[in-house]
Amino acid sequence: RLDLWSQLAGAYTGEVTIRAYGGQWVTHPDAPGAYAISVLGITGFPFATTSRVLAGEPWKSLASFARVLPEIARRSQQGG
Repeated sequence: RLDLWSQLAGAYTGEVTIRAYGGQWVTHPDAPGAYAISVLGITGFPFATTSRVLAGEPWKSLASFARVLPEIARRSQQGG
């Protein structure tokens, strides 16, 4: 069941993030067999993040996955 919840929550998190900031689903060599998202020039891995959250990894949340992307994009544009 954990795999099913991971897939459902990962798809939802990715779709909400894409709709919030604009972007698209993409394939990526770091996530073979799964999709990633491209948002604000950043590649995100909602399925991997969801798996880590559901496994109980501390200091991870699906909300922070989406909230942090604008700041990461800003810093990458500044070169830092």
